[in-house]
Amino acid sequence: MGFNPPVPQQDSNWEIRVAVLLSLVLQVLLIFLGPTRKRSSGPWARMVVWSCYLLADWVADLALGLLLNSLGNIGGGGGDTAGNNNNDSSPVIFAFWTPFLLLHLGGPDTITAYSVEDNELWNRHLIGLLLELFSAAVIILCSLGSNPLIPATFLVLVAGVIKYGERTYSLYSGSYETLRDSIIDPPEPGPNYAKLMMEFDSRQKAGLDVEITIAGGEARNKEIMEQEETKRPVLDVHKSVEARAYELFRIFRRLFVDLILSFKERRFSQAFFREKSDLKPREAFEIIEVELNFIYDMFYTKAPVAHTVFGWALRVVCSGCLVAALVIFFLLDKHRHKVGRVDAGITYALLLGGLALDVAALFMLLFSNRATIFLEEQSQQWPMMRWLARLTRAAKPKQVGLHLSSTSQLELIGYCLGKPDNSYSLGICMTTLAKMLGAEEMVDDLRFIRRVPLLSTINKSNKNAGETEMEMASPSSSSSSSSSSSLLDFIFDGLKAAAAQKLETKEEIMAVCNRRGEGVIGRLEKQIKDDVLLKDKDDEKFNTILDSVSPEKADFDESLLMWHVATDLCRVMEKQGPPTPLEARLRPIGETLSEYMLYLLVKQTDMLSATAGIGMQAYRDTRAEISRFFSLVPTMRNPMDARVMLLSVNTSQKPSTVKGDLSKSVLFDAVILAKALRDLHDDELMWEVVAGVWGEMLTYAAGKCRGSTHVQKLNRGGELITLVWLLMEHMGLSDMYRIQERDAKSKLIVRH
Repeated sequence: MGFNPPVPQQDSNWEIRVAVLLSLVLQVLLIFLGPTRKRSSGPWARMVVWSCYLLADWVADLALGLLLNSLGNIGGGGGDTAGNNNNDSSPVIFAFWTPFLLLHLGGPDTITAYSVEDNELWNRHLIGLLLELFSAAVIILCSLGSNPLIPATFLVLVAGVIKYGERTYSLYSGSYETLRDSIIDPPEPGPNYAKLMMEFDSRQKAGLDVEITIAGGEARNKEIMEQEETKRPVLDVHKSVEARAYELFRIFRRLFVDLILSFKERRFSQAFFREKSDLKPREAFEIIEVELNFIYDMFYTKAPVAHTVFGWALRVVCSGCLVAALVIFFLLDKHRHKVGRVDAGITYALLLGGLALDVAALFMLLFSNRATIFLEEQSQQWPMMRWLARLTRAAKPKQVGLHLSSTSQLELIGYCLGKPDNSYSLGICMTTLAKMLGAEEMVDDLRFIRRVPLLSTINKSNKNAGETEMEMASPSSSSSSSSSSSLLDFIFDGLKAAAAQKLETKEEIMAVCNRRGEGVIGRLEKQIKDDVLLKDKDDEKFNTILDSVSPEKADFDESLLMWHVATDLCRVMEKQGPPTPLEARLRPIGETLSEYMLYLLVKQTDMLSATAGIGMQAYRDTRAEISRFFSLVPTMRNPMDARVMLLSVNTSQKPSTVKGDLSKSVLFDAVILAKALRDLHDDELMWEVVAGVWGEMLTYAAGKCRGSTHVQKLNRGGELITLVWLLMEHMGLSDMYRIQERDAKSKLIVRH
């Protein structure tokens, strides 16, 4: 039974063995390395995961191709007991290995797509599934006459098709159009306008006094009921972080496919994030962290299949097929069928490895956030399950700060000093070699981009500040906190103060969201003028500070570059002695946000594309002017000396009057701004202005970035700006809501 090709190909038995084993090893690596990329944005971690992701499919396809190449030899003879062939034939056990390659092409549960764009290629994977299935079927049919493991082969084939199908369906579910179609509300044509107007017209022609009104009383009662409903997430103190996050995920996932929310959903979220008085910043960001985990799973893993009843049934079928195949192979008379020791060992590795991957995936599911939520819900009806929910929560590894642990930093002056353009050094040699290899950007990332832990770096100010209560630098005029002065606390308090203004109309909301620093400068105007203008009462320096953030005077990217260089120059300290507690808290916040925003402008340009116009040109021109300035002193390598050197330049004339519009560089505009800020003799006020401006710039940029862009960054550790954006959405500081909403129940009233 079966058929053989007329011309057997050359022997490649050991290549097949190595390729099959390597395919299994890559699957083991992927299931454990896949989740790490959502917690790390380091280039090495991304490179390892990316390499394994690409190699896994390539090696499986290669092994399948080698099997097809040896199609005429499979089943023609066997090897000796050591696994070595005495002729040009291939062991028939190779036909049993074929469906394992389909199993490997299905991939682990922890990673289906490396990037969002992979989801859009789901149809390509569907065609690949059909082609790979056809190739496997051909190999299996060729061995029907001599394969003693036909039942086991078909069992593994079923498992392989299921796994590959799960991956294809997960890619399809994560595609942009599919998600939009599944999330968007069903069509609602509203009241029957034509019918109502025909009735209105007929009664009006009959001489009756008629009018159309919106049901006011019912609408009022509905509004009261909705307001009571929105208090539920605040009053339910027993709800876990995972449950709250999942409830919000079900609502706010619409934003990640650029859909808007209703007015009711805005009130629902505000009731928790804005009106819950005892909500701590860390608690709020933990909820957002878990919520982003759900978003990540929706786009990059098999969660759309795994967390369903149908998915659990498929998992049972796959595991059952592998167990049955293992039993069949264990009972096989291997000596009689000439299965060598090496081939038997590889077969056991494939079977046991497949089962181990299934067990690992099962444990990951049991200790996932979705499983915790399910067990908590069931424990309300079945108290006996409460211990299981506690067990999974206790055994679950501590959430490793997804998108919260650290942030990237890039400092322009240090970058220019470390990457000289006019001298031969180790740096220029590395740059030249990187250009030749096409890896200049990767080398620059490794050399100049720093990953700074958010909490530990910012909280170091507590060592100087102690536990004294002090005023927070936020849009609120009087905000105090005795908690840790972290950057996340600073952002949360500022946004909560802005949301507390009870903004209702879209114009009021956008007026707050569109502040780029003018809000904090306007709030501190009197203090700035009183501090700067001690003698001459001249408004010039205040106007310099205000114009640097004004939309009418400077584009956002120009403001960002100016304030980055100015913030760097403000590090030059003239007075002696330790900093005050407020200064010790606000200075690291301002510096961290400054270097993070420059990193976004240079390395994550798509996240600022809606705000930055000619940002890259302005950045290149500014960098070129800095390099030219420091080329006067080729041995300059100390950043502090470089800052002092820049501050010593005479800036009595504006750069535009000297250079015109030839260059987009803002270097010496930034020096003028830095001098105006440093003329604030109160360093506390200076850093309050700097930190406040950077806080508003961050929220401005976050509000302009689309949700679909934020999704693209979740597979590389995420970004701080994504956290800020989602927190703004939860607090109602966004234009992604239908602000005005009316009861659509119309009535035709006839007056007698």
